[in-house]
Amino acid sequence: MDRTTENKLGNKLLEVREAAKLSQGQLVALLKKRGHEVKTYNISKWEKGVSKPSIDVFLAICDICRVEDIRHTFVGKRLLRLYDIPVSAGNGNYLEESDYEMIEVDGLTPDTADYAVRVNGDSMMPRFVDQQIIFIHEQPALDEGEIGIFYLNNDAYLKKLGRGCLISLNPKYDPIPIREHDEFKVFGKVIG
Repeated sequence: MDRTTENKLGNKLLEVREAAKLSQGQLVALLKKRGHEVKTYNISKWEKGVSKPSIDVFLAICDICRVEDIRHTFVGKRLLRLYDIPVSAGNGNYLEESDYEMIEVDGLTPDTADYAVRVNGDSMMPRFVDQQIIFIHEQPALDEGEIGIFYLNNDAYLKKLGRGCLISLNPKYDPIPIREHDEFKVFGKVIG
């Protein structure tokens, strides 16, 4: 990374910290809670472009400062979370919020994508195939007929929302009922 790029990164780090209304000391305390031992002078050096944080600390700062769009905020690269545990297009898997890697995506990825997941199974064929990476826009509700990622009783599903059920596109799978006592929530809408 050349000095010009480092200065741009430093300026952006300062900008996002100030936008989050955090002092350097407050950011140090929040990073410490996440297991990162840094000092205020480290943050000062990063913001001045003298040095740069590790990728783990950088991502923690982005999370703490609620940088929603890392890909456009820093140095023009677009990064998204790709969750390690695939969502089920079959019998269901749990989506762990902490198990993800950052991937660089291209300009064909929708701007409103907040994260990516990998499809597991064939219940959403022919539209979605096993091991395909799909992009999700986080939102708490979907309209009937929309395809999204859903949490139902400790499992994450890629399905179409039906009236009181989750529907597969592959006709060999029965709808999954959503009962009154079930733990159910919408993670987001599939957008690409």
